[in-house]
Amino acid sequence: MRPMLTAVLALASLLCLSSAPGSSSIRSASPDAEALAKAELLALHQAARRAHFSRNVDALVDGMGAKATSVRDGKVEVRSRDEVGKRFTEYFQGTEFSAWDDLEPPIIQASPDGKMGWMICRVRVAYTKTHASGAKSKEDTVMAWMSAYEKHNGKWLLVANATTVQP
Repeated sequence: MRPMLTAVLALASLLCLSSAPGSSSIRSASPDAEALAKAELLALHQAARRAHFSRNVDALVDGMGAKATSVRDGKVEVRSRDEVGKRFTEYFQGTEFSAWDDLEPPIIQASPDGKMGWMICRVRVAYTKTHASGAKSKEDTVMAWMSAYEKHNGKWLLVANATTVQP
């Protein structure tokens, strides 16, 4: 896979990035609070899928903190929201998705106080890219990632992500 594409696919794992509507602050350790937090995090994942098909960069970066830490290919990088937005803009240019589909249900956990959560996803991503020259290329890959979230003022924000791509 080309280095830029690999980097962009890593960023695609920052997929769970738009805010869930109706998010509320969770203060207790009740089973209902945990279930609500899990539902909100799952909604982020579903919103990320929609954002990919509509190539909506703003929806993706809206759900991240000012900076997010990314772990991939033996590297640790901290990227600002603007840097992530720029990469997604380049990635989406000329891209038509045919798949961004869960291969298994996401595994989601939330802290008892509802202020931190994480999600493990395994997704098949397939798309056709039309390059500036008019040439087309196809990508079809499986990615798995773990994303960490913090809840601030009733909104989940992505703060860290570790991604793998199936060879």
